[in-house]
Amino acid sequence: MSAPLTTSPGPTDDTVLTPQLCLQGREQAQPVIDWLLSVRLKQTPITLLFDGFLRQLNAVGIPVDRSTLHLPQLHPQLRARTVLWEGEAGGAMEIPRAHGIEVTDYFLDSPIRLIFEGGPVVRRRLGHPDCPADFPITRDLKAQGYSDYTARPLPFSTGRTNSLTLATKHPEGFSGLDIATVEAAMPVFGTLLELRNAYRTSKTLMETYVGQRSGQRVLAGTIKRGDVERINAVLWTSDLRDFTGLSETLPMEEVIVLLDEYFEAMAEAIEANGGEILKFIGDAILAIFPIEEKHAGDPCRACMASMVAAQAALKNAERLREERRAAGKAEFRCGIALHVGDVMYGNIGAADRLDFTVIGPAVNLVSRIEALNQDLAVPLVYSAAYAEHWTGQSRSLGVHKLKGIAEPQEVFTLEDTSGLPCQD
Repeated sequence: MSAPLTTSPGPTDDTVLTPQLCLQGREQAQPVIDWLLSVRLKQTPITLLFDGFLRQLNAVGIPVDRSTLHLPQLHPQLRARTVLWEGEAGGAMEIPRAHGIEVTDYFLDSPIRLIFEGGPVVRRRLGHPDCPADFPITRDLKAQGYSDYTARPLPFSTGRTNSLTLATKHPEGFSGLDIATVEAAMPVFGTLLELRNAYRTSKTLMETYVGQRSGQRVLAGTIKRGDVERINAVLWTSDLRDFTGLSETLPMEEVIVLLDEYFEAMAEAIEANGGEILKFIGDAILAIFPIEEKHAGDPCRACMASMVAAQAALKNAERLREERRAAGKAEFRCGIALHVGDVMYGNIGAADRLDFTVIGPAVNLVSRIEALNQDLAVPLVYSAAYAEHWTGQSRSLGVHKLKGIAEPQEVFTLEDTSGLPCQD
């Protein structure tokens, strides 16, 4: 009896993982799995974890020369992250992918799109004479001397599918045992990757919704109602003037665009100078410049930083206003108020719905001062306490009775406001 005929795999055929091949792959992958388990509890960045994983594969004989990870993200600015590893480059690097990449030719013509959409493994044996040139990436890799390429699903427990790609320059490409070994190691690698990605996502969401400083405290365990601390800080409030009128005359879609543009103009200046936005309240911003933590306990330094931020924010707002005027869009005006004092900072609210914020008389005072911006026809006002620590020249705007504040308060602005943007 003659032996059964065997055929070589086609240019797009993936390895058939027989029980025997899977067993051999698990045996060969064991050192890789052992290494992964040894780093499971370490705070290893994803780039270092990926680099170590691929070097471990190389160590057991898998000829990976290039590899990528593609991770969809829950992030306000990023649609995904790509991690690129090239053996000759000596490490892995992360490439952020902004929202919108999913509609570009770069993504639509990529095998990664097929994986993300639930498609099967993509395999292109680039050294095969009949290998189709159906993806830009495989055409590029073939031109660079790669002989084999595969894109494989890397699922997370949430049901989300990520992708791992592997490419080699080995003359014979990846063997069946190579693929079986990778497949045996991928579940453990994927689990560690998911843990690290989940922590990073949690950190991103905390910073996005409650601020960097507050988010770090929540993740560190400050999560119980009543967990508060007394801090000394410069307090900032700002809002749009006549926002109610704008809301009633503009379509809601345009109101949202205006708010987003205005908040971006303010936030850029606040964050660049060490401030932290605690919340957006309608059209208003509440932010702090912590004195002990950021400025070595020196209120003068904190006032300097906040004043630089205020002037930069007003310049940003003026530039935005001019752009809107040139585009025929509704204009706006805004005002900023500054104060310095002690506040209680931490978790306040219901048992199962908390807000990480600041409260205290100082917060009430800065809010009331901000309301004077329009009446006094200046875009920047600050309290007497702030004026004491601000090293620049101030001009008194008089003493004013403020709603909810027992004692009349003297308020100030800059001595020279001629160059201050957003003037009435």
